[in-house]
Amino acid sequence: MPFKQRLHAHGWFILINALVAVVIACRYFAFLPEFPSDALGITFIFAGTLGQMTLLAGIIGLVSLPALLLPKASRNIIQALVASIGIAALFIDTIVYAQYRFHINAVVLELVMSGQVVSFPLVTWVTVIGSVIALLVGQWCLIRWLENDAPVRQWKLGRKFTYLTIVALLLTNGIHIWAAAHAYQPVTMVKRYLPLFYPATANKFMEKRGWLDKEAIAQQKAMRVPPKSDLNYPLKPVEFEPVKPVNIMLITVDSWRADTFNADNTPYMWEYAKNGAIFQDHIATGNATRTGIFGLFYGLPGTYWHGFIANHQSPVLVDRLQELDYQLGLFAAARLTSPEFHQTVFANVPNLRVGSKGLTPSQRDRHLTDDWISWFDSRETSKPTFSFLFYDAPHGYDFPKNFEPKYEPMIPRVDYLKLDNNSDQEKFFNRYKTSVRYVDTQAKRVLDKLKESGELENTLVIITGDHSQEMNDNKQNFWGHNGNFSRAQTQVPFVMFGPGVDKEKLNAAVTYTTSHEDLAPTLMKNYLGSKNDIQDYSTGEDLYGDNVKRDWVMTSSYSAYGILYDDTIIEVNGAGQSQILDSTYRPKKGESMNYQYVQEALEKISRFRK
Repeated sequence: MPFKQRLHAHGWFILINALVAVVIACRYFAFLPEFPSDALGITFIFAGTLGQMTLLAGIIGLVSLPALLLPKASRNIIQALVASIGIAALFIDTIVYAQYRFHINAVVLELVMSGQVVSFPLVTWVTVIGSVIALLVGQWCLIRWLENDAPVRQWKLGRKFTYLTIVALLLTNGIHIWAAAHAYQPVTMVKRYLPLFYPATANKFMEKRGWLDKEAIAQQKAMRVPPKSDLNYPLKPVEFEPVKPVNIMLITVDSWRADTFNADNTPYMWEYAKNGAIFQDHIATGNATRTGIFGLFYGLPGTYWHGFIANHQSPVLVDRLQELDYQLGLFAAARLTSPEFHQTVFANVPNLRVGSKGLTPSQRDRHLTDDWISWFDSRETSKPTFSFLFYDAPHGYDFPKNFEPKYEPMIPRVDYLKLDNNSDQEKFFNRYKTSVRYVDTQAKRVLDKLKESGELENTLVIITGDHSQEMNDNKQNFWGHNGNFSRAQTQVPFVMFGPGVDKEKLNAAVTYTTSHEDLAPTLMKNYLGSKNDIQDYSTGEDLYGDNVKRDWVMTSSYSAYGILYDDTIIEVNGAGQSQILDSTYRPKKGESMNYQYVQEALEKISRFRK
């Protein structure tokens, strides 16, 4: 076949795949809180989708363009393979976006591979691989058909489609230039729905001509998450008074919902917890492991993560434990290197145990419990201990095959590719609850060991989760975590019992909204001898103090943060663009921004930056 004809067939191959991509991309807009009602927003969506998908299809087509110089068999295989990878990646991205409202990128791949977002079972990988193979066959048949003088090639559409794409791209970028200059969020917020979509801005050009809304732009910039920066942490050297150390144990369960901490689902932990304070509205500092664990140890919002990892800065809490010669028993099922807790929370801990043995989360949970018991038996009894046990089974919806009791009916396995807004929530939830029940049996082994050894009375025990786990609670197809800031993904159990925990005194505090930010200052002030003002090293409150009641609470993701109060969530992304939502994650029409709370949040996320 002459090269010109190959090129013509390849052009049609790109055009058809562009149309396929446009159809697939329409899935993204099913998850808009509400479809734009203004002409500018509607035009931006339609023009942007056509232009962006055609542009991506064209780029993918260019990748395989050198294959046109090869023989037919090799040429067609390469064309089909490259196109299949592109279309498959787009479709998988729509699935990821449906559940988490973010696109696949380097950060997301890191989160997925580390298991922070979701641990995909074998059946999901098999389904994906099988679908890609079927897509590859379909693409191969398509290019072979096109090269064999397909009737469609007689249609004179190539030039017209090119012109249409150019117009769409011009419209898209023109609208966005104006919207960016005026902080017009019905357009600027919509752009996040398409992958790799970076329409043009020209704020300097617009400013020179007096077409820039400076006030709106300044307001948006003020709300954005600061980039990596040097730290001023703590604000002052922390001074201490002598203390008689007590043992401290922090039991943390990955992806633990507040409503599964009760006498039925966690009977063993519940029985122990009745001797202490059970906080009823506790919000994690993040909707994923990275920011949730960070907040527990630092007493700071998760938005500080980037700065602390860049500086390998450990928390004053852990520094003080080491200064008092606490024996650190740090036992996690998932690896402490991903996310990089070995470079943040435990940056100064030598010989860090970074993970547990086992092929499944439940196996690793049992292994970490066995290891902790061995460590506890061999400890120096003359020194205080700090134990951190981080269980993982609920994150993977996992439990041993012969484990009883099970909650029925349940799904046999979790297949995220099949989840949608109509999936059976009860069967999914029952599998999750069974995994939580399993962790309860492991926590029982730990707490019983403390009791049998006589150390329970001298051990402050904290039980909590790193973040919550949504089961499509708000009927917006959110399954899992790291997708929004509603309580379905941020509210976790929080319990304290042991020396210093006064149940009667904490009766009022347990009903208030509390935060992971509160744990570190509570430990520092009441158990580790800190004399400083809490604000020197934390943004939290002393849970034993008189200032626990707060008007709002903050939580965060990898690059965004949320301000929660009453029935309202203010969500601010990394660029400072914001939206006001109700507690079910739906837009609150006509609601005005509470700038007092925003300013207070900005003070929190900038207090310890130089």
